[in-house]
Amino acid sequence: MASSLSELKLRDFQDIHALCEDALGCDTMEDLQQRALFQIQQIIGADSSVYFDVNRTCLGWQFINGMSKGVPEEAPITWCEHYQTEDPFVIRLLQSRNTRVVSSDNTLKHADYVRTELYCDFLRPQSIYHMLTVVLKYRSQPIGLVGLHRSANSSAFSRKEISKVDAIVPYLSAAVQKIKLSEMTSERKEIIKVLADDLHYKGVMILNRDLFPVFLDENARKLFNVSQDCRHENFKTVAGFLPAQIYQYCREIKERIKHSHDTKTKQYMDFTVKKDAMHISGYVYAYEAALRGLCFMICFNTGAKELISPDNFSKFSLTRREIDIVHLVSAGMTNPEIAGQLNISIRTVQAHLRSIYDKVQVHNRTSLVSRLILEN
Repeated sequence: MASSLSELKLRDFQDIHALCEDALGCDTMEDLQQRALFQIQQIIGADSSVYFDVNRTCLGWQFINGMSKGVPEEAPITWCEHYQTEDPFVIRLLQSRNTRVVSSDNTLKHADYVRTELYCDFLRPQSIYHMLTVVLKYRSQPIGLVGLHRSANSSAFSRKEISKVDAIVPYLSAAVQKIKLSEMTSERKEIIKVLADDLHYKGVMILNRDLFPVFLDENARKLFNVSQDCRHENFKTVAGFLPAQIYQYCREIKERIKHSHDTKTKQYMDFTVKKDAMHISGYVYAYEAALRGLCFMICFNTGAKELISPDNFSKFSLTRREIDIVHLVSAGMTNPEIAGQLNISIRTVQAHLRSIYDKVQVHNRTSLVSRLILEN
């Protein structure tokens, strides 16, 4: 059913204008979601609604930050885990370049709709029958998803109501993109700040709170044999490409944060693991991203001649910079080479080594590496 602005009256345009002005004035996604969902429900007369951020990742479309009004709190999570790839309305929106609003009453035949797993097992238990699904886009790329619902006892969404939503979409899309750009800039500054002292690392990837990879640089792809064209349907196999210990470190950090009174505490964990015949060292850094929530940045280095035990780093209370230097010492690097690799002075390298020797209670490089070697 095509929408038409000619069906709207002055009062409709006033409501739409007020919503759009309010949305464009929001500074955070949480504020936008709360205010926009409430107002759209009011304007359209929907019983309930949901919203998701939509991100394009190396493994396909990812729906995150699900928020709802009028449906069970766990419903967005359940939809993400079990129904997103089977939802015919979302599939149609993501595959179409021009369509931005679809109605369940005009997308599927009644007999087909009521037999779908989505309806029988997910929508009907929530008393949802009529669906209006909306995609928000920026330069033809989906950035947000809105679902508006009514029960079977209510009337279907009318042509006029669809026109209202269609008129709102461009402004709501602009508001979402404005906030996303601002939050992406903040996240990138955070990442750059963390990496500034660690330029010797050979690969970087970012996992979201569910340990789903949302970014891999080219070196990380090559290191773990992840293809450029992997898609969401490969998630279950691709998600396990990292050594199991790294996933475990991420879970341990998540538990620390969960039980910490300081929710903004940033967590590090250094690691050294083996992949095939290769030694991989690096660290996991947890940070709070505005768009994705808790994320894990993993920086890798390879080729160390000796395998150093992460437990020993904690045992001797070595700092992150001291751990970096120990890894490079174990790789056979001289002080000038370490200074060049870390972009610090030779004198600074010497000062770090003195501190390391004092903590580990050794007097030279050979004794240091021997003391910290991981027994295989």
